[in-house]
Amino acid sequence: MFEIHPTPTNPVMEMIMNKRLALAVALASMFAAIPAANAAGTATGNFNVTVNLTSKCEVVSAPTDVAFTYTSFQAGAATATGGAFTVRCTNTLPYTMSLDAASGTVSGLNYTLSLSAASGTGNGAGQNYSVNGSMVSGQAGTCALGSCSGTDARVLTVTY
Repeated sequence: MFEIHPTPTNPVMEMIMNKRLALAVALASMFAAIPAANAAGTATGNFNVTVNLTSKCEVVSAPTDVAFTYTSFQAGAATATGGAFTVRCTNTLPYTMSLDAASGTVSGLNYTLSLSAASGTGNGAGQNYSVNGSMVSGQAGTCALGSCSGTDARVLTVTY
C-alpha cells in the first residue's frame, strides 16, 4: 500500500496558487452576474376572462299529487295531502310561482289550492315548497256508486 505524505509547503508556490484561486473565484462570480446571451428577458401581457352566464330556474321535482279524502256532508273542512315540490334557480335570481287555477271541482266537490310561497330567490340549491289544498265542509259531491274518485290536472309555473 501507498502512504500519502503531505508535501512541504513552499511559500512562494502557495502565494501563486492563492492568487490563481482568487482570480478564478472573481472571474466566476463576475460571469455569474451577467445573464446568458440567449436569455432575452421577459415580457408580460394582460388578458380578460369573460363568462356569459344564462340564468335559469328548473322544477327539480314536480308537485306530488294533491289528494283529498272526503265523505259527503262531512262536518269539518278537508285538508289535502301531498303537493311537495322543489325549485332550483341560479344564485340571486328572483322568481315567482303560480298555479294555472286556484280552485276547481272534482266529483261535484269544490276545492281551493294555494302555494306555500309565491316567490323566492335562487341560491343554487333546491328549495322546497308545497301546493296546499282544502275543501269546505257540508258538500254533497256527485257519485252514483259507493265511492268515486276523479282527477283535475293542474300546472305549476315558475317565472324568472
